[in-house]
Amino acid sequence: MLAPTQNDPNPWMAKESHQASKTIDRAQRDREEPTKSVKWYQPTVKSLSETTVELFENYAGITGEEAIKSHIYRIRDMAWKVLPYPCIGLFRFLDFSIHLSPDYTSVVKRVQQGATLLDLGCCFGQDLRKLAYDAGPGTSTRNLIGTDLEPTFLQLGYELFGDRDRLEATFVPGDVFAEDFLADYRGKVDIVYLGSFLHLFSESRQQTVVKQLRQLLRPCAGSMVFGRNLGAGKGGPFHMESIGWGLYRHDPETIADLFQSSCDEEEGPNSSAGGNKSKVRWQVTSSLSRYGSASWDNDRRGWQGDETKQMMFTATRL
Repeated sequence: MLAPTQNDPNPWMAKESHQASKTIDRAQRDREEPTKSVKWYQPTVKSLSETTVELFENYAGITGEEAIKSHIYRIRDMAWKVLPYPCIGLFRFLDFSIHLSPDYTSVVKRVQQGATLLDLGCCFGQDLRKLAYDAGPGTSTRNLIGTDLEPTFLQLGYELFGDRDRLEATFVPGDVFAEDFLADYRGKVDIVYLGSFLHLFSESRQQTVVKQLRQLLRPCAGSMVFGRNLGAGKGGPFHMESIGWGLYRHDPETIADLFQSSCDEEEGPNSSAGGNKSKVRWQVTSSLSRYGSASWDNDRRGWQGDETKQMMFTATRL
């Protein structure tokens, strides 16, 4: 079980909730109000999924669908001022996408047994809350780590779920492209979750991300990366209007190549000296389905391109 490395045993846990609110308020004042007149901003949701209602009632302690909606709208619009991304504007964070993976059941069991899980690009840390809830009250949350480039999202996660005083997961703001990214955790992570993260970058930048993940994961069989991202029948570069820069969508062949080509370097105690070399190998599985979200209205579909698919993938070190 991996304990936080910061001096504060509970980093990003404000000692009093009003301290975090002041931090968020300052961040909001410093940002220009982004427009809501775009296809990827949806004012409300018609209904919440059973998963969402259950988590907010039983974990966050907010009772009734209308009360839950009101609370979500308030936090969502605060987040929209920080980064007006589709996952914020269209309530995609309410998918709790980690539980949609076909490998989720095995991940929950591994976390219950003490495995360390990192959520890279965690946004509000919503998937870690879902995992903590499903793992049960007898499971320590100190082996859960969330990181995001935007520190305000980490604070908004506590506002969204009201768990400052009980969630022991570690949240660390960080840039995955920094040379010292999560340096204290290298070689100590068992599982990495990437929820709607990889597709934000070009192919070459994605290769850099995977190399960083290799540094973080334990160098042994069973270390695992799983998640979801934009996909297509034929992988390649893609420009998404909502974000404004070039992305890269994967097909099953390109996602497998990404992991293997990014980890083809030889590894071993004497790899640079010419002895005991071995190449890292991955088993990569993936699937493509319709791109969408349980919270979207049908008239919000299509802005991302009709050919865009949703990919679920798992890469396990052999």
